[in-house]
Parts: sequence; C-alpha cells; structure tokens
Amino acid sequence: MPQSLPTLCGSIMGSPFSLSAKIHNAAYAALGLDYTFVCFGVEDPVAAVAAIRTLGVRGMNVSMPYKTAVMPHLDRIDVSAQIIGAVNTINNVDGVLTGYNTDYLGALRALEEVTELCGKRIAVIGAGGAARAVVYGCLQAAAEVTVFNRSVERGAALAEDLGARWGGSVEAFTAEAFDIVINATSVGFKQPDSNPLNGCLASHLIVMDVAFMPVQTALLLQAKSLGCRTIAGTRMLVHQACRQIELYTGKEAPIDIMEQAMLQEIQRLKL
Repeated sequence: MPQSLPTLCGSIMGSPFSLSAKIHNAAYAALGLDYTFVCFGVEDPVAAVAAIRTLGVRGMNVSMPYKTAVMPHLDRIDVSAQIIGAVNTINNVDGVLTGYNTDYLGALRALEEVTELCGKRIAVIGAGGAARAVVYGCLQAAAEVTVFNRSVERGAALAEDLGARWGGSVEAFTAEAFDIVINATSVGFKQPDSNPLNGCLASHLIVMDVAFMPVQTALLLQAKSLGCRTIAGTRMLVHQACRQIELYTGKEAPIDIMEQAMLQEIQRLKL
C-alpha cells in the first residue's frame, strides 16, 4: 500500500465539518503518532474510495449521505455494518478496505456506562440510519427494543428487519412501559427548542439523545428537570470515534482528551 508521511486519515462527506478532525487529531497527538486527519468534501463517493487506495489513506470516516453508497466498492464489510446497512468507517489494512459501523458501538458503550442493558425495555424513536445502529446495538446487548416512528411504513420495516418490536407512531409512546428511551431522530440537532417527546417523559426513565449540538438538547433538559438520568449525544459520538482510533492505530483511544477536544469545538461552532 502506498505510504504517506505523515500517515493520512480522514472523512468523506458532502460538506466538510471540522468536528471529526478535531477529535481525531487530538487523539493522535496524545498517542504520539505521526497521523493527520483531514475532512474531504466530495461529490463522487466511488472516486473517493478509489482515492483511499491510490493515496494509501489509513482510515476514512464516512458521513451522510455516503454511508450506503460506498459499500459495494469495499473489499469486505463487517457483519454488523452489513446488518445495519451502513458504513461509517473504512479501515485500510495492506490495501484491503473493510467497512465498519462504529455508531452502534458508540451508542452501546454510552448506554452501558450508565446501566446494564440485558432485559431492559428500550424505546427507540426514529427509523433512519442512527436509529438502525442504536436498535442493533441494544438488541446485541439482549435488551427488549420497541421502535416508534412518525412514518409507519419505515418504522415497521426497521423493526421487522432487525427483529425489534414495532410500537407505532411517536404519539403511541408511553413512559410507563419502558426503562430507557432514545431519540434517534434529527429533531433537536441544532434546534435548541425542539423536543420530540415534549411532555411524554417520566422520572424513572434513562433518556438518551443522539443529537449532539447543542450538547444539552431540549429533550435532555426536560428529562433532567424531571429527575431522569440522561446521556448526551456527545458521549455516543466520542465512543464511536474511539472505536475508529482503535481500528486505525491499534491503540487504546484517549477518550478524555478526545471528549475535551470535541466539546471545545462544539462550543466554538455554536458561537
């Protein structure tokens, strides 16, 4: 495989976004590695995959809308990514490109910091890519997962595809029937006043939001006011990045340093 100096990693996305670069470069510096992470805004994901091979890029994050488009052009797809149907990480080992999905691990690790998941009744709101990753992760931990979604067709299809329960529209969610509720929709992302479960929470719930800007979404703020334990989307984000660091470097990720870099950049971006 071609060698670059320093070792190059990056992210392919429709529009460059600085957050991944800040998180990854902070990790590489802390680990004392001569790695550099660059965000690439691309229009042709197939050509971007070819460039990974040509340039010897060690690892490449994949952002929407390309998480599915890159899959047919990789050499291998990890089983988890196959089931979820999306790749957010391409690991280049000796010219062999393997696609992974680290989003589900990010969600799983963030949740398991707070509670044991086996047997827990978990409601997942949403039926997009993030929801698929979250549902898959929770099912892997032997939780009882029920999907709620505004679009009945999409929500029911996700539940059937992954082996979760279908609960109906978001309005059908009742707090008393669950131990944990996870917002896996984009509602609340860069929308500080939007809450997909406004007025539907209860104090016994653990509440997680995959949205990470703002760090404390309207959903999490309301949950905290009721006495719920909460998990911010930033925790899922940093955990999924840790798995990428592990894949790209073979080393344990310095999560505290990565989280600090992430929060500083989120603070800068919102100004």
